[in-house]
Amino acid sequence: MDYIQALLRKYPNRIKYGIFIVDVFAMLLAIKTYTNYLTIETAIDDATIQQQIKTDELAFTQNFLINYEKSEFAQYFLEHENNMLLTNEYIIKFEEMYQKTQTATWATTSPFFDNPNQTIKTPQESRKKFIMERIK
Repeated sequence: MDYIQALLRKYPNRIKYGIFIVDVFAMLLAIKTYTNYLTIETAIDDATIQQQIKTDELAFTQNFLINYEKSEFAQYFLEHENNMLLTNEYIIKFEEMYQKTQTATWATTSPFFDNPNQTIKTPQESRKKFIMERIK
């Protein structure tokens, strides 16, 4: 014990710096150990989640998909999934009912001056008609 006290009195700064360096090294080692632990934990959690997903997919296939493909309506549903129409089905296509008129200046030429009883189909046409009536 006397020997340690003699060293502490003789080299106090060297011992302080030595303990500081050992402390920093121990902290780095602890941080590295903790990050490895977290990496292992997240890998285990990810593996568990992937296992659950695969288990759910397998259960879906065994409990529903196989029975679905063996049913009498399977061909009907598969045709619709592949965008195939049956004999009594048709495609309906909707098109615009009128053509928009393109004018250079809306104040000089307007369809509302030509036919004041024209039906209004959009809010923009309503606004234009209101402005045109006020300008007249």
